[in-house]
Parts: sequence; C-alpha cells; structure tokens
Amino acid sequence: MAARKLQQEVDKTFKKVEEGIAEFDSIYEKLDASTNPAQKEKLEDNLKREIKKLQRLRDQIKTWAASNDIKDKGPLMEKRKLIETVCVIPMHRSPWLISHSKWNDSKLWKRR
Repeated sequence: MAARKLQQEVDKTFKKVEEGIAEFDSIYEKLDASTNPAQKEKLEDNLKREIKKLQRLRDQIKTWAASNDIKDKGPLMEKRKLIETVCVIPMHRSPWLISHSKWNDSKLWKRR
C-alpha cells in the first residue's frame, strides 16, 4: 500500500516536472524575444520563480533516489538530469541566470 502511494507521488512529481519545463521554455522564449526592459524584468522574475520550483522538484527526486524505498532509480535520475539540463544550458547566454542559480557552484556548471 505504501509503495503504491509513493509511486503515485513520484508520478505526480514527474508530471509537475514536465509542466515546469514547458513553462520554463515558454518564459525563456518570451524573454529571449522581448525588447522592453520592464517586460524583460518581469519575465526574469517569472523565470527565477520557475527555476526555484524545478530546483525543489529536483531536490525531492534526489531524496527519493537516495532512499531504499524505490528500487528502479533510472526514471528518477533521468528526470533529475532533465531538470539540470533544461535549467543550466540557457545560463550560458544569461549572466543574470548564472548569478541567481543554485547550480552556479555545482559540478555540472563547472564542467561546462
């Protein structure tokens, strides 16, 4: 029973990750196309908020991956890497994102 509930929670989190990534991409595209400084600032705030949501989901996924409750950790690791990839790659073009990201000191960032 507990395993089923945990699996449902994992599935909900995976769905939130997919929705968060779609929202992140949408905001980032608008930010990239925007020329109005006030609109850019608003979009940067929205992007920052979305990054924080994805970071919280990533932390939850890392917690599950470290626990012994879930046997197949492959999907967890895939989602974690997906979040890192989506949030880190656009940072190459945005100094603001680099300075405001939790990942700016991570091993992943230093490799790039």
